[in-house]
Amino acid sequence: MKETPVFEYYPDKVVIPISLPDGTKRAIEINPGWAFGKGFHTTTKLCISRLESLFSNRQTSGNAIDNMLDVGCGSGVLSLCAAALGAKMVTGLDIDNIIVNEACENVSINGFESEIKIVLGSIDDIQGSFDLVTANILIGSMLPISATLKKKVKPGGILLLSGIKDSESSIVIERFTGLGLSLLEEHTEKQWVALLLRA
Repeated sequence: MKETPVFEYYPDKVVIPISLPDGTKRAIEINPGWAFGKGFHTTTKLCISRLESLFSNRQTSGNAIDNMLDVGCGSGVLSLCAAALGAKMVTGLDIDNIIVNEACENVSINGFESEIKIVLGSIDDIQGSFDLVTANILIGSMLPISATLKKKVKPGGILLLSGIKDSESSIVIERFTGLGLSLLEEHTEKQWVALLLRA
């Protein structure tokens, strides 16, 4: 398993080092605020490691990840990482106006205004389907929208799920494989799980 990135914490920001597919590094800055996704949580680090691997492997295979939907985007950290890794268009989605404003500020700080759109609303407000969908949210929020999450993934696309405790992973796997997705990978760290599934 790829090691999770080591973040740098400062009083006024978090610096997240991203390993790009070409072997170079890119630093993402997140301002402290109310939003989840400042890098302290294991699930954030698990997701970033999976994103790094996905984009690196897709570049090698020639199957690019052009667009991504980040459900429950919080600070926008996963949206920012995806844009840095090469996604051409990322939609970050959250239901809280304060959090959406924070995510927009983080997008601006990192210079990704043309690649990332932050949306206030529910997943039902989002049109179309995506090469990659991420949802780093708790199981209580994830399961009720499981069928909609599946519909947002293009055929052959990837669904990255986290916010799942290791004691809950079998429930989530059963739900999403029951919807027709295939489990590709399961990664566990400090009692938290990240799952990769293919539509």
